[in-house]
Amino acid sequence: MSVASSRRNRVIGISLTYFGLIMLLVIFIGPLLWVLGLSLKTRAQIFVTPPVLFWTPTFEHYARVLTQADFIASFMNSLTVTSASVALSLVIGVPASYVFARFRFVGSGAVFYSLLLMRMLPPVAILLPIFILFTRLGIANSRIGLIIAYTTFSLPLIVWIMRDFFEGLPKELEEAAYIDGASRMTTFLRIVLPLARPGIVTASILCLLLAWNDFIFAAILTNNATRTLPVLMATYAGAETGTDWGSMTASGVLVVIPVIIFSLMVQRHLVAGLSAGSVK
Repeated sequence: MSVASSRRNRVIGISLTYFGLIMLLVIFIGPLLWVLGLSLKTRAQIFVTPPVLFWTPTFEHYARVLTQADFIASFMNSLTVTSASVALSLVIGVPASYVFARFRFVGSGAVFYSLLLMRMLPPVAILLPIFILFTRLGIANSRIGLIIAYTTFSLPLIVWIMRDFFEGLPKELEEAAYIDGASRMTTFLRIVLPLARPGIVTASILCLLLAWNDFIFAAILTNNATRTLPVLMATYAGAETGTDWGSMTASGVLVVIPVIIFSLMVQRHLVAGLSAGSVK
């Protein structure tokens, strides 16, 4: 192969690579930019045909949404339910996954795969039993009921991720701590957990996305006082004057912002956790 031909193939390869990257960027970022653009248009500009490509941005939809008591209440409900369910899932799931990784007992395999089976069930399959159970316990339409429901779904995910992560940590570090006189609890808290931080962050983000974006459980297990942001956004589609696209797109952008901020804050640990193979 001549030098000119080799150079031409290299240029073609680089061009195709950049074309593929641009297409991926359009596919993943395009819908978000489209929603952001609609949220910055007036109601008349949203419905005009052909679409307006250049306009003076307006924040009237954001001002209207942020001054609504329903949005603030729903935002606090989402924040409370998501934070509590992620924290509760980590408190229970991380030690449980360490036990599955380091100890072998009768029925451990059956218990572990039973947890995974729970995660593989479609949410609608257990929604009715959970609703009946929560109603009899008196926690339906409450934040506590929703926290328990999300924890039920997040726990198998954490156990699945963290067990593999703990198995990848060298046992020699723990054995050295035992020789120095550390107890098993001290070793777990001071040696194992700091090393497992990337995996914990990765599992936390996945659980956060699960709880923050959920609609079906929140729609059934909450009322007007405890509903979360996804349920509130659905009400904009049934407004008396038709779909309120301005409020819907503005609230959609506001819903995404906390997740983006949290992901950026833990980006370093997230990349480390993914590269360590904690997510399969």
